[in-house]
Amino acid sequence: MTKASRLWLLFPALLALAWFWPTLWHGFRSDDFLGVYYLDRETGAVRWGRVLEEWVRPWFGVRDLYRPVVSLSLGANWAVSTSPLWFHLTNVMLLAGTAVAVAATARRLARGDGRLVAVAAGVIVVLHPAAVESASWIMARTTGLQVFFSAVAYWSFVRWRDGDGRIWLPLLATLLACGSKEGAVLLPVSLLVLDLLRGRAMALRSHLPFWFVVGGYLVFRRLLLGWFTTAEEGHALTGRLTGAVELFGQLIAPPGGGQWFVGVLFVGAFLLVGGVLLASRSLRPFWCAAWALALLLPGTTHVALQDGELAGRFVFDAVPALALFVALALDRPRTGRWDRARIGLGLAVIAVSFAFGSRALVARYGDDDAVIAAAQRQLLAQADEAGPGKPFGVLGLPSLPLLQPTLWGFLAQRPFAPRDLPVVGLSNILRRDPAAASVFTDTTPIHALVADGAGCSVWDGGDRLLQPVAKADPGIVPFVAVADDPGRFVPVRLMAPTSVAALEIVSPVAVREWRAAILGNLDGEFAQPPFRLQVGGDGSTRWWIDTTGVLPWLVAAQFGGGPGGIELTFDGAAPPSGTQVLAHAALERYPLQPSDAGSIDREAFATVLGRPDSGRGYRLYVLLPAGVFAMEVRAGIEVKIAPEIVDQLGFVCDLLGPCRVHWFWSDLAAPPGECPARTAFGTCIVR
Repeated sequence: MTKASRLWLLFPALLALAWFWPTLWHGFRSDDFLGVYYLDRETGAVRWGRVLEEWVRPWFGVRDLYRPVVSLSLGANWAVSTSPLWFHLTNVMLLAGTAVAVAATARRLARGDGRLVAVAAGVIVVLHPAAVESASWIMARTTGLQVFFSAVAYWSFVRWRDGDGRIWLPLLATLLACGSKEGAVLLPVSLLVLDLLRGRAMALRSHLPFWFVVGGYLVFRRLLLGWFTTAEEGHALTGRLTGAVELFGQLIAPPGGGQWFVGVLFVGAFLLVGGVLLASRSLRPFWCAAWALALLLPGTTHVALQDGELAGRFVFDAVPALALFVALALDRPRTGRWDRARIGLGLAVIAVSFAFGSRALVARYGDDDAVIAAAQRQLLAQADEAGPGKPFGVLGLPSLPLLQPTLWGFLAQRPFAPRDLPVVGLSNILRRDPAAASVFTDTTPIHALVADGAGCSVWDGGDRLLQPVAKADPGIVPFVAVADDPGRFVPVRLMAPTSVAALEIVSPVAVREWRAAILGNLDGEFAQPPFRLQVGGDGSTRWWIDTTGVLPWLVAAQFGGGPGGIELTFDGAAPPSGTQVLAHAALERYPLQPSDAGSIDREAFATVLGRPDSGRGYRLYVLLPAGVFAMEVRAGIEVKIAPEIVDQLGFVCDLLGPCRVHWFWSDLAAPPGECPARTAFGTCIVR
């Protein structure tokens, strides 16, 4: 390859840097926050022991994943800086390197002037919309690294088969690709296809070292993880083939990339290019289609396709094969001028269509990053307003955007924030989470945070604002009976949802069975079940309801409403005249024994919780950056932390190191005539 040809290869790399320049200034998102696992937040040093440990264990503990090269790259990034700039730059440079390697491969495969062929291949790699995810999302570099090392293997293998270079480079690239992501197991198949595309005599024994390398990798996976691949359970061959065909459709016509006419032009251009190739009996490029379909098979075990969404990090595996199809379609020195013009026009339309789709996705990532940045700024300001040390909650209706629900509290932790603030993401109140099953639809922690913590806010995705949950109106407010429906009692005025911590119901006559249904209830699994109580003996004239956990009233408040009231039934009938319903803004307080331990081991967490000493059963709420978790503790039973909470505590402490934790106790069931009670927050640092 001449010096001039090598200079042509720089164009795809420069295009990648220019095209994805805006993403360099993005922050962290979603799984990106998990990378703090490799950083000691106290000293700022990289935890190289953890980085190296990934070579001999499942990646992040996921049973069938083995990606130590990804961890090595994250460790290197942390060693340079905690700024997301260097993480994003690494991803973009990986894409640039992939484009150059694919372009160099196309140049090697070209039979005519390879400069245009090389540039076309590199441009397709950069502009394909599937490249946006691996270039713009830090933790999508699992795909970026695998495809980069695979592309290096393609180029160095073809170069070696041409008599230049040695076999060690493609073998090393194959090993590094396997250590980046599981899709690299198809590299030996890819190298066979590349040998076919060379159009010269194949030497099968040249491929044996690569089959041995990948075979050894699979045996190592089986011994270390217990799995050969990620597709061994619950994935029938027909299902995988169907999934691969769907991904292939996204490869040649990526969704979500512009107006409908762009898609029509795009498909038409492919048909035009394919028709010319078939008419001229130039079938060599079509090997790339079968190759691309095969490369998409591994991704079908971990992707659930959704309408209008591009499965970028799975589709990108096959983009080099598509790029070589485009390159080889251009490599037609004996084609007539009219055929070359039609092919050039078709490929130009393909490139422009890709550019439209890619630019739309890059802009979407920019919008998402602006949302996360705005949320973090507001979160830090509001959490810090009530003073250091108090816990703050953040909730989203219907959900928090753009982050894993367990990672919302990480926005307020170092190094993602200037200093640690005790923030808990409360999304598991609104979703069924096996680790937090007992807090689903339970808003008790929100009441506690507003009353005793730094507060709680609800994310408004439309206005991109964190709206603080209003504090309780002080004192006692009566609910009044509705004139034409004496069983219904409603507030005399609009109230904040936190103003109704408990309802006191007083009857002029003794009642054995009480029932109270929430007015303004939600539907389905978010509905509040009626409160019921059966009293023995002669009955009771007073009853308390702990309403801190009522979700419907909190939801109503976000739309300008508030507590709607209750509908009462006494012994199966409407309550008599003179019945009183009083809304109390605060629960009674149990004293909480303070802990002397400023910092404790996670195994000793139960010893500092200070359960109230009243002989009742309680519910313990534990607030972590990953969410709120609860467990019941019966009277007279020793406190043993539930396994689900132990796991979450370990998850947080493993990622963040020493971490501040808050908790409080609440009555499991107060006697009928007594106001329910809870403690203030307890706190300590768990390591």
